[in-house]
Amino acid sequence: MATAIVTGSGRGIGRETAVLLAKHGVNVVVCSRTQDEIDDTVEAIKKTHAGVLGVRCDVSVSTQVDRLVKKTVEKFGGVDILINNAGIFTVKKLADTTEKEWDEILAVNLKSAFLCCKTALPYMLRNNAGTIINVSSGAGKAGFDSLSAYCASKFGMMGLTESLAWEVASHSVRAMAICPGEVATRMQESDPEYYKENIDTMLKPEQVAAKIVDMIFDGKYRNGQSVDI
Repeated sequence: MATAIVTGSGRGIGRETAVLLAKHGVNVVVCSRTQDEIDDTVEAIKKTHAGVLGVRCDVSVSTQVDRLVKKTVEKFGGVDILINNAGIFTVKKLADTTEKEWDEILAVNLKSAFLCCKTALPYMLRNNAGTIINVSSGAGKAGFDSLSAYCASKFGMMGLTESLAWEVASHSVRAMAICPGEVATRMQESDPEYYKENIDTMLKPEQVAAKIVDMIFDGKYRNGQSVDI
C-alpha cells in the first residue's frame, strides 16, 4: 500500500487531496503547523481509511521535516508520494514588502519543497518508484501586481520541479507541477472584498485535489510535466 505525505493538509487543497488519496486506499500523513486542523483532517480520513498519521510540522525547518519523514517511515515503512502544497502569500507592492515577509514566503512556499524532496527522495530512489507533485500556480508562469514574493516563490517551484525531473528520471520517479488559477481557499479570503466578488469564478479545492490525484495514478502524465488547471 502506497504512502503519501501531503504538506499544508490541514485545510484547503491539501486537506481535499489527503482525503481523496485516502479514499483511493493510500496511507496518508497529514502535515500542518496547526494541530486543530491536523486533528480535523485526520478524523475526516478515519471515516473511510485507517491508514492515517497526523504530524505537526513547519516544513520550512529542516529538523522538523526530518522528524516528519522519520515518523512516516516508522509507521508506514517508506514514502511513495510527496505533495508539496504548503503555501502562504501577502498582497503587497515590492517596495512595501518587508525582508521578513519576503523570507517567510520563500521559506514556506519554496524552501519547504526543497527540504521535503531532499528528505523523502532517498526512499523513492531506493525503490525506483515514486511521485512528487509540487503545487505551483498560474503565478509561477506570469507575474502579477503586488504579488512579487509569491510569484518569485512559485516561479522557483517550477525551476525546482523541472531540474528535479531530470535528476530522478533514471529511477522511475516522477516530479511534476500543478499550476492552478485562483482557488477558493482561506488564503484568498485575506482580501475579503475581492474574494466576495470573484468566488464564483474561482476553482474549488476539491477540483484541484482531483487533478492532483489523477496526475499520481494516470500514467499519461509524464515526468517533468506542468499541468494547468
